[in-house]
Amino acid sequence: MKLRLLALIALTLASLSPADAAQTFTVGGDRPVTVHLPNQLSDPAPLLILLHSASTSGSHLEKYMGIAPLAKKSGVIYIAPDGMVNPIGKRFWNASKSCCNRFKQEVDDVAYINSLIDEISAKQPVDPKRIYLIGHSNGAFMSFTFACKTNKVAAIVAIAGAMDDAADCTPSTPLSLLNIHGTADKTIKVGGGVMNDFPYTSVKTTVKKIAAASKCVDPVKVKKDFEPTIKGQETTIFDYTCGTPTHLQYWEIKDGAHRPNLPSDFAQQVMDFLLKQHK
Repeated sequence: MKLRLLALIALTLASLSPADAAQTFTVGGDRPVTVHLPNQLSDPAPLLILLHSASTSGSHLEKYMGIAPLAKKSGVIYIAPDGMVNPIGKRFWNASKSCCNRFKQEVDDVAYINSLIDEISAKQPVDPKRIYLIGHSNGAFMSFTFACKTNKVAAIVAIAGAMDDAADCTPSTPLSLLNIHGTADKTIKVGGGVMNDFPYTSVKTTVKKIAAASKCVDPVKVKKDFEPTIKGQETTIFDYTCGTPTHLQYWEIKDGAHRPNLPSDFAQQVMDFLLKQHK
């Protein structure tokens, strides 16, 4: 009986896929990141990278957005890495001159994120046509920088972010964008501003740069109720017509703050957008 039980256990373990046998593993060297594998792992699989705001962390942003459970169900490999720590103990991404390397540390976060993708791909094949980024504030700046410099990203969800006003963003491959910004954001203003003595783009300029690169024109406006603490249909969706397979939307939250309150189905809304996009 005991031998039969052991044989059954051995047979079960042998039949498990890598995702069943080990749901997580670690990459990132001295800045370690937990890689979360989905329930059903395709070969290759899409990869989603969550990039936090300045002074927070990947786990903090995950608690805010609740992406992990849905990524697991949706067949998406998922990571929420941490930026480097500055001299006063705050994490940041060296995304641009304006945001948010205030102590001018020598950090190449484009290379770091590239290394994470390479390490993950060596263990679980990543679909190079389906790499996605979600970023808030400094993480949104980093999302734009990484996508514009590497041509590796299929789509970005950027919340309360921008890019350096003089930044060149002309990706040679399709880049889709869902840009979300509140009109009452006092940290990263919709009309643009200056941080660290460098100007950053207005939302209009940010979207215009991506629209030009992705050949998107003539947005159609639709109202929706997105922010649960603001009454009515406070959010205007600017939905652009783009060349296949690109998609560009700007969601403008009237009276929305830098860290808007998110609806209970936020993760589903952004995942629905991302998973339709590919290179």
